[in-house]
Amino acid sequence: MSLFRLTRPTSSLRFPLLHRTFLATRPLSSDTPTLLSTLQPELKSAMRAKDKPRLAVLRSLLAEITNASKTPKPVSNDAALYSLLSKHIKASQAAIEEFEAAKRQDLVEKEQGQVDILEGYLGRIEVVGEEEIREIVKEVGGGRRRWGWWLGRLWLR
Repeated sequence: MSLFRLTRPTSSLRFPLLHRTFLATRPLSSDTPTLLSTLQPELKSAMRAKDKPRLAVLRSLLAEITNASKTPKPVSNDAALYSLLSKHIKASQAAIEEFEAAKRQDLVEKEQGQVDILEGYLGRIEVVGEEEIREIVKEVGGGRRRWGWWLGRLWLR
């Protein structure tokens, strides 16, 4: 009986199992792998190489991504991963300042190593600069009346 209730369509989701499968797959239009999709294989390679600092960072990132998947705003693309990495870097830098105030150089070195790894992942996410956005807006030629139209054109780039 309980199994039947799990697979029965509900009012909010018509096909919950199909919906979960769709959310777990990568986008069909993407030709290049995202950083989010490469984290799990990198975790395996860090395990094989016995790289403990990288392994700890990747495990914490994947745990945070898993926890966020249970919230209304899951980490499903590189933009959300970028904000998650930035948040982790800021927290680690705050911890470094506290460890320096407590004169704990061993913990400072450990946190600095984690920040370096996180910044390496942050640098792998492609970010569009402000100048590039201004150039694209000038090229597309947007005005306030056609705001939605040129935003659509920006997403196509």
